[in-house]
Amino acid sequence: MKNAFPYLSLICIGLLSLVSCDLFNKNTKKIDVSAIELNIAIDRFDQSFFSADTNNLYASLAKVRQQDSSFFDFYTINVMRFGPISDTLSPTMLDLNHFFTNPYVLDLYDTVQVHYGDITPLKEELTEAMKHFKYYFPNKDLPHFKTMISEFGYNAVALDSVFIALSLDMYLGKEYMYYGSFDFPNYLIRRFQAEYIVPNAMEVLFNAYYALDELAETDALIHAMIEKGKLHYFKECMQPEKEKHILIGYTKEQYDWCEDAEGEIWKFYNEHDLFYSKNYMEHSRHIGEGPLTAGMPEQAPGNVGSWVGWQIVNQYMKKVEENVSLKDMLETPPAVILAKSNYKPK
Repeated sequence: MKNAFPYLSLICIGLLSLVSCDLFNKNTKKIDVSAIELNIAIDRFDQSFFSADTNNLYASLAKVRQQDSSFFDFYTINVMRFGPISDTLSPTMLDLNHFFTNPYVLDLYDTVQVHYGDITPLKEELTEAMKHFKYYFPNKDLPHFKTMISEFGYNAVALDSVFIALSLDMYLGKEYMYYGSFDFPNYLIRRFQAEYIVPNAMEVLFNAYYALDELAETDALIHAMIEKGKLHYFKECMQPEKEKHILIGYTKEQYDWCEDAEGEIWKFYNEHDLFYSKNYMEHSRHIGEGPLTAGMPEQAPGNVGSWVGWQIVNQYMKKVEENVSLKDMLETPPAVILAKSNYKPK
């Protein structure tokens, strides 16, 4: 095993690995949800929308809109930026005519149908995740799920907690030839695969209920880390069988590196006095998406700060699990979680 940091000894890595595995890898989130009766429906809005008759587009789209006007308007106005449909000669209808006759768009739709003509596996995985959501949040309404094509605009979006739309054109596989032409970075392209659909949907669900619109200017980096850690803990509770590296968007090697270097990562933040930094740029460097984390070795993935926050939340929940529900934890201030977790890896 290679040193994670230049001054990290092989012995330390080995010992840290054992401690890490004992404290953080033991999955206590696997629960029996077999008694929860739930069968999630997924509305194939992508198919309904593209079934519009281009010879009479306005009337045809009006019929599609009748099925769910709120989502139709959200899709055409907010997602695709076409604007509201009004009459056959409006600029919106001219844009839509071009959209429905564009060979590139039609090819994209056909490709999505090849990959996702049958969405049974997706439906089963989503149903299992929502059973877990129902277990933890029995009084919350379940969102309606829809599929769409966003022309590579979004992975998943939500309107409050009413519905979640999954953009299937963002999950055509990392080898799909057109992703590179849109300047998507490689660390994102490798996530454009089916195994990421439900984790992304769970992130959107979390954001609909619990994410802060934005952190206050006075919030310290460590508190922002813990807020991100809440997200990953939530996703793990919704999909306890999912590989942890997929939940956070890492490769397996990147996740393993974080576990091996856990104590040194903590030391890095301490020695650079970053935990209580209120600098927005520092926040974005350590809890934002990216190919790496500034100042750390090249093996370090981006977003390491949120990985640390996840570990803090994990330890906090292990200490208080008999008295604190998932809902309680999500509503607990980060400073309280930090203090009670006593998280200090070595």
